Amino acid sequence: MEFELTKQCTLSRLDQYILFYWLISLLIGIPLLGDWLRSWNVPLTLANPWFVVFLLVSFAFSQVLYVMVARHDGRPFLMGPTIIFSIGNGVIETLAFATVYRLGDWIGNGLAALFWPAMVGPLGFAVGFTAFVIYGGVIHGLFWLPYLPPHLDDSPRSMRIRKLRPLAEMALVLGWSLCLYLYQDIWTVIFIHILVDLGLMLRVRPPVFLIASRQSMTE
Repeated sequence: MEFELTKQCTLSRLDQYILFYWLISLLIGIPLLGDWLRSWNVPLTLANPWFVVFLLVSFAFSQVLYVMVARHDGRPFLMGPTIIFSIGNGVIETLAFATVYRLGDWIGNGLAALFWPAMVGPLGFAVGFTAFVIYGGVIHGLFWLPYLPPHLDDSPRSMRIRKLRPLAEMALVLGWSLCLYLYQDIWTVIFIHILVDLGLMLRVRPPVFLIASRQSMTE
């Protein structure tokens, strides 16, 4: 599939889907996560060096595997779309992720309070983490993979590497969930998610928000 940049004068259908996804995430996420968004707990996360190492290693592991199997098929790198998507999705989709985690946490802790009071906290984290993993798999499987251009290599070598990616993604989600559970620190998660989406834009270069880089029609 080719994407003619010089004729991209309006939002594409993919852009519209993304904006709708962002709108829903904002409308649900901001009311439910207002206390986390107003709190700057990044110093609490940084004060735990071993946890910071885990966050960095899990991020690096996931990105190295992604770079090894993803391709852009000659699509150009565009600064405008890269900035818009990396920051926009990094911030807003994190609200969706954190909302799902928090709802799971509330459900888990509610059940624990009724039946296993000693498990209040750990059970909330377990249910929240599980909900996060399920949501992440569903949104990527039903939305991102079908609507982004094919970008994962199918060679035998890449297929072997791709089998490791679920483990890498689980480690990444575990770190993000612990960040929310231990420190209520959503901003560190947002920052790492922006870096993840920046990696996507650098490596895959999906045709999103091309209107931000349309060329002069006279060229």
